[in-house]
Amino acid sequence: MTDTSSGGGWHDEPPPRDPVPSPLLSPLPLLPPPLPRATSAWGNYLRVVGAGCRIALLGRPSLLGLRLEPGLFWALMATSLLLECGRSWLAVEAPRQFDLVGLESQALFFLPLLLAGTVVARLSARPELLWRFAVLMVAAGLLSDALADLVYQHLLPHLERHKTFWNWVYYVAVQCWTLAITWRLLSLLGALRSGVGRGLAALAVTGLFAVLSYCMPDTDIWGTDYSAEYQQQERVPKLVAEEVFSRQDELLSRALASIAPTRPGRPSLYFVAYAPDSEQDVFRKEALYGTHLFAKRFGTAQRSLTLVNSRSTVDELPLASALNLDRGLRAIGRKMNPQQDILFLYLTSHGSRDAELVTKLPGLSFTPFNAPRLAQILKDSGIRWKVIVVSACYSGSFINSLKDDHTLVITAARADRTSFGCSDDAEFTYFGRAYLEQALNQTTSFTDAFARARTLVDRWETRDQEIHSEPQIAQGVLIGAQLEQWRATLPLDTPPGLALKSTAAARPDPPDYVNQR
Repeated sequence: MTDTSSGGGWHDEPPPRDPVPSPLLSPLPLLPPPLPRATSAWGNYLRVVGAGCRIALLGRPSLLGLRLEPGLFWALMATSLLLECGRSWLAVEAPRQFDLVGLESQALFFLPLLLAGTVVARLSARPELLWRFAVLMVAAGLLSDALADLVYQHLLPHLERHKTFWNWVYYVAVQCWTLAITWRLLSLLGALRSGVGRGLAALAVTGLFAVLSYCMPDTDIWGTDYSAEYQQQERVPKLVAEEVFSRQDELLSRALASIAPTRPGRPSLYFVAYAPDSEQDVFRKEALYGTHLFAKRFGTAQRSLTLVNSRSTVDELPLASALNLDRGLRAIGRKMNPQQDILFLYLTSHGSRDAELVTKLPGLSFTPFNAPRLAQILKDSGIRWKVIVVSACYSGSFINSLKDDHTLVITAARADRTSFGCSDDAEFTYFGRAYLEQALNQTTSFTDAFARARTLVDRWETRDQEIHSEPQIAQGVLIGAQLEQWRATLPLDTPPGLALKSTAAARPDPPDYVNQR
């Protein structure tokens, strides 16, 4: 107020106007006084998320009117953790268990943002850039992290042949994207004084994230809870190893005593099923189905042996151990005519890259069972003509040890590929269903059955968007003619095979479950 002598009184003067900030002094002419919080907090949040998504796509969003404050940073951080929590929950099998260490691991990745924001603010001599940089970087990460995770979860598994190479390509691509996002954000904020300075700052920030993402633990927030399974196992009475192994002589002798000798002048087929892993019941089911199928369709009712590791059959069938297989094949070899008779050996289990089948029954221990040992057992048996089917992950690794001129080897997968379908509620693995239930119900040719099974497996894996297992076959130059001689002895009206819960015609496709073996 001023004294005016002309009016003899006091008059109000209009308040002075605030100076208009110069664009050179304020690289963010985009942050006017905020709107009332009660009406704009949610809208401000959504606008920041939208701006972050455009920055992640290297766009130039308008930051006009956005409040980039510490509270928004923590809200966006909570959003990111909730999204990661949901992704982790969907990625694991039930029953699920929350892992606090995983949550802490994911939260640690936000500390570098505050550190980077502090460095940018100090170098720019503008303290407000700390939270502006951190808020927009988290907002951009909502989209960039989600897209990077989709690639990691759904694209990289399909590039297994050069997995290490593609992992590095993915890692470098993510860091390049982070560099581009950081550069765009620093430019929008007008941080530092030159393009060179912003480029160096972006490289420093990206390098920090690259090192931390490579070195820091990355634990999932949710994991499968196996405690219920362990508790159930604890409630099951323990097997007494001494009692189980003491019954093996009796069980094996009884099984071998029923095997008929060779038929003079007529090739006979002898069937042996071997299911050494009790971890999932599908292997027992597949071995028993194979035994019944061959008995009805190929006349092996008096020429078959079934070796299974399962609590449900431990008092009825011999164990699937290397020792029992060795003794069984030696005994069968003595009953066979090596010049004419053929052995069909079907093995189903989990497998490994080093050509080993899992041999497991809780409470008992077994010596390892691998391709070289199987080859030695077959050699010692004296059996000449053989068809060997290995239904397991990485089963192609068995071929080199087993193939010869007198042998047909069929495997469920390549040496470097997994196969699918092992589940307690399944009647077959994918390959077991395709080869035993489907193909061998339509043809008596083991090679034709393989071709049909491979087509089915390929179709099912395409449906489930899995890496194709690529079943393999290796046929010796002499075994084909011997198999044709045996097929000529089959009756023209060979009866159809068996189906467990569904017929092959009624249910050509397996249920939509996928478990690696």
